[in-house]
Amino acid sequence: MRRPFVIPRTTRAFHLPARSLLCCLAALHLSLTACQHTRGTATEDATSRGVVLEGPKAVLPEVQFDFGVLTSGAVIGHDFLVRNEGRAPLSIQKVSMTTPLLVTRMPREVAPGSEGKIHFELETTKLAGKFDGLIILFLNDVALRQAILTFTGHVIPPIELSPMPSFFVAGQRGHGGRGAIEIVNREPEPLHIEKVQHRTDRFTTQLETLKQGQRYRLNLTLRPDGPLGKNADTILVSTSSKKMPSLKIDANTYLYERVHTFPELVALGTLRANNVGEASLTLMIYQEGGNDFQLKLSTDIPGLSLKWERGPAGDRYQAKITLNAEKMLRGAIKGSIFVDTNDPQFPRLIVPIYGQIVEH
Repeated sequence: MRRPFVIPRTTRAFHLPARSLLCCLAALHLSLTACQHTRGTATEDATSRGVVLEGPKAVLPEVQFDFGVLTSGAVIGHDFLVRNEGRAPLSIQKVSMTTPLLVTRMPREVAPGSEGKIHFELETTKLAGKFDGLIILFLNDVALRQAILTFTGHVIPPIELSPMPSFFVAGQRGHGGRGAIEIVNREPEPLHIEKVQHRTDRFTTQLETLKQGQRYRLNLTLRPDGPLGKNADTILVSTSSKKMPSLKIDANTYLYERVHTFPELVALGTLRANNVGEASLTLMIYQEGGNDFQLKLSTDIPGLSLKWERGPAGDRYQAKITLNAEKMLRGAIKGSIFVDTNDPQFPRLIVPIYGQIVEH
């Protein structure tokens, strides 16, 4: 009979301390590694801090400048201060800015403990409205590689057209329409309006004096019996101003019938064959001065689909225009949408529609 194998007591006593010893050695190894890692990080941080402490340090007391409201033609200048609170020279490597801003004076380098001024100028002759200028200074400061400054304000012309230098006047045939623009003098000398010139088949104008030499109002009246449709004309106003002897005003007018569509024609543009089914446009049909407005839409273009619904007030309809890709042929699209209404004065409106379908 075999005897069982028995580990002697002395052997067992040897293995227990060995396991504990291995654990202690592993813990010691981890501790040493952690210490080395911590010491390395501390060295890197100290080195990084040393670079910052030993290098330049840019300080800008002012980063925003607003020149307020000025008349066009003025030249605005402003100095931005740059201090160097570091231990090495501060280099201004490059400057970027919004046009027409210009830097006219700038130190290339600012010594430790010193300060420098960067001078900017803005020529406002060609500016109008709000100006949002942005300036970027590129520096050799590791903590501030780019410093951002703003140069803002509002520029008004010597003669201001308020609210804008354009008329947008629409009106119904038989009623016409009106619009007004104020002419405001910002110059020290009195302003006199010498002449107002334009075509007279679509509209007339009338000049009012609100404050002699300072403020005028130009009224535009759309002729109720003028040509139908949209039109863009130019009004020229001659003045006594040396800086602005002539003012140009756009006159956008639209005279429409009591029952009308918007737009007056539908332009599909150029469509690719594989995207025809995605095209969708809206046509509005309006009636003014009527009641119980009813209509029906049709078209002479195969593959053109029309769906319409009445507005809550009952005086208009919104039509959705879509294309059936399987029925639409390649090439030019030219036809009409027919609007048949219950209005005795306007029983049918014809809306031209055109476009083109290409293969690729």
